[in-house]
Amino acid sequence: MNPLGGPPPGYARPAWAPSPTPSKMGSSRIVGIFVGALILLAVVAGVIVFLGKPAPPVAPCPPGQPCAPVPSLPPVGASPLPISTPRPQGTPGASVAPVQTPTSNSPVVIGGTLYTDSSLGYGFEYNPDTFTLASQSDGSAVLNGVVFDTQVWVDAKPADTSPSKMIETELGDVDRFLIARVADTDTYDALLGPSIGYIPGQGGVWSGTLTSKDGAPVAPAGVAIVSASDGRITVAIVVIVGTPDARQGGDTQEHAVRSAVDDILKTFKWSTQ
Repeated sequence: MNPLGGPPPGYARPAWAPSPTPSKMGSSRIVGIFVGALILLAVVAGVIVFLGKPAPPVAPCPPGQPCAPVPSLPPVGASPLPISTPRPQGTPGASVAPVQTPTSNSPVVIGGTLYTDSSLGYGFEYNPDTFTLASQSDGSAVLNGVVFDTQVWVDAKPADTSPSKMIETELGDVDRFLIARVADTDTYDALLGPSIGYIPGQGGVWSGTLTSKDGAPVAPAGVAIVSASDGRITVAIVVIVGTPDARQGGDTQEHAVRSAVDDILKTFKWSTQ
């Protein structure tokens, strides 16, 4: 018998005997390290989720009050339109109102701001609370929306340019900043008897996607063009709207602008002389 309580001298542990088990304290230490690692991982995951949580959306306008969306494109002077185009540079805008062909042959007077073009001798009125004159040149004017994401072009050329050719030229300018343009076949958006200054003309409606100067998509758009001729000059009115389905009161932004553009169509004076 070994006096220290160990195996007797010359004792050898059989090969089948199990190895001595680790101490109770060593097992507890391993478990503690494992649990601590799990807690640390949970804390790190929680911090990542918290930091990645998006901020709550901010309402663009006070509750219960309609408002216009922010402009889709930069202000006049920073348009995607190239400098080589004869058109004043500007941000595109909205669609022309569906208007029945008028029966009167006299322009309407709305008491708004009168615009005249001395180079070709025509003029029209517009509501200064709805539009501002952004830029002008001989045979061309650009109106920007005050409360709408919209722009209106009023262009004129000698009558040797037909209304159909005028529309084709205007679409070429539109396609500089509008991609995926297709004809808008929705009857709600149709032009009913397109006319300018009580002279019947031609027209069409399209939809597409506005792009920034670097070609990145910005917003959906609605486009309409009306063109007519009195035999002396040919005029085209191009109206483009960004985010046309945005709500404006009880209607869409596109159709709210159409009502405003109607004033320009009806007050158009083919000769100011």
